[in-house]
This record gives sequence, structure tokens and C-alpha cells, in this order.
Amino acid sequence: MSPSPLVSVIVPTFNRSAYLRPAIDSVLGQTLTDLELVVVDDGSSDDTADLLEAIADPRLRVVRHPANRGIAEARNSGLDAAAGKYIAWLDSDDVCRPDRLAVQVRYLQAHPGIALVGGCAGKIRGDGRRRRGLRVPPFDPDDVRCWLLFKSAFQQSSVMGRAAILKGTPYDASFRVCEDIDVFVRLAASHRLANLPRALVERRMHEGQVSRERREEVCAAQARISAPQLTQMGVSFDEHDLLRHAALARVPRSALPREFLDWADEWLERLAQANRRTGYVNPRALEFLSGLIRFKTGLHASTGLVPALRSPVQRGVLSGHSLAWVGRAAPVLIREAIP
Repeated sequence: MSPSPLVSVIVPTFNRSAYLRPAIDSVLGQTLTDLELVVVDDGSSDDTADLLEAIADPRLRVVRHPANRGIAEARNSGLDAAAGKYIAWLDSDDVCRPDRLAVQVRYLQAHPGIALVGGCAGKIRGDGRRRRGLRVPPFDPDDVRCWLLFKSAFQQSSVMGRAAILKGTPYDASFRVCEDIDVFVRLAASHRLANLPRALVERRMHEGQVSRERREEVCAAQARISAPQLTQMGVSFDEHDLLRHAALARVPRSALPREFLDWADEWLERLAQANRRTGYVNPRALEFLSGLIRFKTGLHASTGLVPALRSPVQRGVLSGHSLAWVGRAAPVLIREAIP
């Protein structure tokens, strides 16, 4: 390994020894070899320490917390230790595809105006077997900033950014969940962020993930992140609106009562009106995302498809802006569907 590696891959972990070795192997087996792997053991009480000590690759560096300090502080310890020009993240239960780092480095070198880039994510089961499906994010920086008004626009395990920028945007330790979304929002306020229409990682789906264990805490954290954004957008809201906004892009369709749907329909129009006054996000991006939310929540079914498509917001689903996204997403979806 060179004194200053091209890429530092940071893997925070806490009691995930059952999944950690595949994550490590997926990094050390990358086609891009000029890297260091910084594993932050955040006070694990399982056999994580023994697992790490058994790996002889000199590119592995281990940062140990004597006691569990939480994911935000673990991420900050990784940032402090990283020596690379670029920093990539990987959760300890996920795995990288072999050319992930090479693809992202080439992109960042070719696009100096982009501070951070992520990508699509495949899915694997707890035992490592592939699952159907692909997480497809927004690609364009304008779409990314708009999505961050509602939820994360990234798969955390897929992101890589410029170290000089990421080190200046540390994680807020007061967030026990959604600490990554908070950082993405702060980065997007002054930098351009993007995603690639390519699957870069495999997301392991298993019981025990934060998003499954602490749904109410996740919504509360999202509300805290969204509040200043909505204020800058010029939207008036109360606590009831804020909590519903945080849940809007997360709740399953089957769980939505009529009263919530009526609120959502009016709320999305309020966002569009406020954004026309302030220009907080790209209006075409907001129109597209609002259309997706309406279809996801079943709002289009309440009035019938034809009337729904007459709505200016509903037309966002079929606009040129949305078709551009579909055009970039379709090839990767087709590639992933072919065995």
C-alpha cells in the first residue's frame, strides 16, 4: 500500500462478526488495489476482534473504541483515520461488487464538480444468496437534492466522496439514526451530489437492521432533518405536518388511511406552491418526485387514472424529466434481471 492510498474505505461495525468477513473480502478483492480499509470496531463484544486479527492484509487498519459510542462517532473516527484522496463507505453487513471503487474513482476524476457519488444496490439475503430487486436512486444532482427533502437519496454503502470535503462535514453524534441523511443534506446545501445508474454494492436484508428495529426513531430523526429544509423552502407547517412529512416517503401503501391520503394530496400541492416562490429545489424534480409519491401511496387510485394524469403534479410521472430518469434506470434494471 502506498503511504497515501488513493481510496480509504471505511467500515464501521458493532457486533456484526457474522457478516463482517464478506464485507472485508469484498473490499480487499477490488480491481482497484491502491486502497486502505479502515474498520472501526465500535466496542463489539462478539468475536469481531479475533476476526480482524486473523487478517494479514497490510491494507487493513483497525480503529477500536473500548466501548460502544454509536454509529455517528464510529463514522467520525473513520474519517479522522482515513488517509486516502477519496473516501468510500461500506456498512459491515453489505458487500461491494468487484469494480465498485474503480468505477467511482473514474467518475469523480472525470466530474470535478461532483463532491460525492453513490449508485444502485442489489439485494442479498442474510445467508448471502441473491434476492430479486434493485434499489434505484435519483441520479441527477437536482433530483438528489429534492429527494433529500423527504428521505435519503443514497444507499450509504455505495457512496464515495472527496476526502477534503467529507472530512469537513463530520457526523452529528446527537443522531442515533439517520446520521447519514443529515450529512447528505448538509453536503447538498453547498455541493453537487450524484448517483450512477449502476449496481455497485449488495445490500444485505436481515432482521436486526436499524430501519426495521427503530421505525419511530427514524421518522423522528427525519422530521428533525426536514424541518429546516421546509423552512428554507417557505412552507408553513406544524408538528403534525412535520411528522407526517417524515413518514410520507416511508410508509407502506397498505397502511395509509383515507385521512392521511387527503392530507398528503394537499401537502404536496403546498410544497409545490412554496417552491414556486422560493426556488428551493428544481421544480421539475419536485414535480417528478411528488408524482412518484402519489403513485406509491395510491393517491392516483382515489380519483381514477385519467383525472389524476390531468393534475400538474401527476404529470410529473410522465414528464420529460421523469423519462430521462427512466432512460438511465432501465438498462441497469434489465442487466440485473438477466441471470
